[in-house]
Amino acid sequence: MLDFFNSNETIHFIITIGSMALFAIGLYGVFTQKNLVKVLISFDIMESALFIFFIGLHYDFGKVAPIVDGNLKTFTNMVDPVPQAMILTTIVIGLAILALGLSFGIQYFRLTGINDISKMNELRD
Repeated sequence: MLDFFNSNETIHFIITIGSMALFAIGLYGVFTQKNLVKVLISFDIMESALFIFFIGLHYDFGKVAPIVDGNLKTFTNMVDPVPQAMILTTIVIGLAILALGLSFGIQYFRLTGINDISKMNELRD
């Protein structure tokens, strides 16, 4: 009965549904929150959902990590490391953008005392 969960199709389906639910939670937070910090965190939740989705697409059940040692004779039955490296790079860039956005939000709050997005209208005119 539990062998059903050991297939690639089932694992990909579970990862897809989970990442879509996480993305929907982040999207709900973006559209319903007025606090700048909460909106930025909601964007980060959506970004994490995309990371999980892309890593989950490249997962193959039964394959091993691409760790090369001296006893390795063939490169068979390994997971492709390129998508993992690209997602790792994207995570670092996303965290840097989140830190920059949060620092801008904190400085804006210190200058104006406003943290509500609907009241930020200095550049409107």
